[in-house]
Amino acid sequence: MESFLQDLSLVWNIVIFVLAGALVWGAGVRLSKYADKIIDKTGVSEVFIGTLGLAVITSLPEVATTVSATLVNNVSMAINNLFGSIALQVTVLAVADAFIKETSLSGSLENPVSRFQAICLSFLLSAAAIAILYEDVAIFHVGLWSIVLFCLYLALFYIINYFKRMKWWLTEPEERESIGKVKAIVSKRMEEIEEEEEEEADEGDKDEEDEEEEKKLSEVVMSKLGLFFLLSALGILVGGYFVANSADIIAERTGIGSNFMGYFFVGLTTSLPELSTTISAAKLKRYRMAFSNIFGTNLLNVGLVLLADLIYLEGPALDEVGSFAAAGAVLGILLTSLYQIGLTIKYKKTFFRLGFDSILVVIFYIIGATILFNMRQG
Repeated sequence: MESFLQDLSLVWNIVIFVLAGALVWGAGVRLSKYADKIIDKTGVSEVFIGTLGLAVITSLPEVATTVSATLVNNVSMAINNLFGSIALQVTVLAVADAFIKETSLSGSLENPVSRFQAICLSFLLSAAAIAILYEDVAIFHVGLWSIVLFCLYLALFYIINYFKRMKWWLTEPEERESIGKVKAIVSKRMEEIEEEEEEEADEGDKDEEDEEEEKKLSEVVMSKLGLFFLLSALGILVGGYFVANSADIIAERTGIGSNFMGYFFVGLTTSLPELSTTISAAKLKRYRMAFSNIFGTNLLNVGLVLLADLIYLEGPALDEVGSFAAAGAVLGILLTSLYQIGLTIKYKKTFFRLGFDSILVVIFYIIGATILFNMRQG
């Protein structure tokens, strides 16, 4: 396929790049709407859909880029693409913020699940930055750090979804008048949880309801809705593949440079699914799904390091990348922390249709991108 694109002129590669980007965008918009319908029909958690479902699907362009780059032994580009897109994808939330009227995106959420996701993402990115800067140890040809990062990703995914099911943090403002009262509320709710677990152990009516819900989910998967969801995911994968390969040719023939093209243009186009699904989720007032989509995708991006490492046979993949990827991870931590602040304060007033945290994210992204560009050039 790459040789086929190489035989085409620069103009045709630009056309393919634009059309592939449009395919990624359109498929991402449809994907968000299908996910919303699946939530309505099955009652599946928005946080689950965002953290795992949409995160996996909208990361398909990154998967295609990572695999194709690694197969040609350009593992450095593959890893840098993963970490370089993290900060950009957090900035996507600021774009989605502009589509919400009369309130900020972070000010629209009342529960702490999205904030907890942001904390987990900052933790994983911190571990990734350390892994990049510290010499890796090979197990066969796979780096130990890659395995550790993937295991941390799985653990954090489980913890996030477990935290979502916990009930002790669902206290009303009037219930937080004193520490003693909160403790009493927590104790009472923990007892209720234990009672619920005992009832589940008795295999009563609840088990039948659970089987009924699973049956509903399987019916949706096998329906036209499930087929359209799959086709949208396939569209993202195909579009992302052509975006990555045509961009490489454009960079070579125009003299822009693969570093600049890969970080900014390919990073932008492979982030189009996140942009489209996050904006669509915000318009549909699925604010938790919007945050979960971005934070879940970025968590998965770190986990995808193992995929590149498995394909790359010449040693640990993280040993092939320099300080740029670590700096990209640190910038991701910085921008994610700004939304942690916004989700904690819940300041609803907007300026130029953006929340204060989104404005800071845009400013710091521009500064960080400039620094990263200079580092990459060096």
